[in-house]
This record gives sequence, C-alpha cells and structure tokens, in this order.
Amino acid sequence: MSSTSPQQRDQQHVPGTKPSDPLAANAEHLYLESYAFTTAAAIVGSVDRKIFVLLRDGRNLFGILRTFDQFANLVLQDTFERIYLEEDDVPKQFGETYLGVFMVRGENVVMMGEQDIDREDDHLEQLEQIPFEQAEQGLRLKHQERIKEEGRRTKTLLKQGLVNDFHKADLY
Repeated sequence: MSSTSPQQRDQQHVPGTKPSDPLAANAEHLYLESYAFTTAAAIVGSVDRKIFVLLRDGRNLFGILRTFDQFANLVLQDTFERIYLEEDDVPKQFGETYLGVFMVRGENVVMMGEQDIDREDDHLEQLEQIPFEQAEQGLRLKHQERIKEEGRRTKTLLKQGLVNDFHKADLY
C-alpha cells in the first residue's frame, strides 16, 4: 500500500498520462461564479450594492440590498420609491419619496438588478420632477384606465371562448 496521499499523487502527475482524479486537472476552473444559480442564491453578489426592484404592483424601488433569504425576501436600506409618468410611452415626469429601511416579500419581485452608481441619475436630468403625491395620482389614474381596458378585453375574449390572464395586482 502506498504512503502518498491522493493530493500528493496528483502533484506527481506525469505529463501525457491520465491523473487519478479527473477533476483535479481542471480544478482551477471550478469557481462559484461559473455556476448559474436558479435559486435565491443567485443574488448573493448584489448584497451591499445599490439595486433596482420592480414589484408586481408596478412600483419601482431603489436601495441598497442588505440581506435576503431563501424565498428571495429582500431587505433594502436607504430605499426610494420612484414613479415615472409617461406620455406616448416616453417618460416625461417623475416623483420620488424616501422610504428608509424596506422589506420586500420575494413573491412580489418581478425584476431586480444592480445599478451603476456613477450613472444612476443621468436619465433624470431629462425629466421633470414633480411632487410624489402628484405622481401617485397620475399612476393611479393610469392603472384605473388599464383595469377598465382589460375588463373590456376580457369580455371580448370570453365571447370568443378565450380567457384573459390579467389580474389587477399585476400592473407592471
């Protein structure tokens, strides 16, 4: 029986022959970053970074991700909610309010991404800032209009034997 360990045998590998451990030769390429996560662990790299979160109800949150759990529940610090008002599908105005520390239930997250802190406010220079309450009212009217439109669409589809998969909680 040999007195060398498996690690010592791999270090003694002779070129042109197969190593005893097939993964040992490529071990330097097996880093955590190279694996595609399909769970909440995929956001571990965004902790302590400024992120954007789009919620199911259409709200846009911007803040620093402090922690998360296996359900993708998020805790944001220094959070702002921003509402964009559009004309002809082009943002023209925005309103924002400070929310502080904010917890988001994971099932309400539609999209999330890191922000470039050097360029995060560049697009706002082209928009008119309005009071948050005014932006909220404008968004509420837009949502009411969409709900009525989807109601009409649902009736039309039902007449044809089809179902409209719209829920008023999903206004993003």
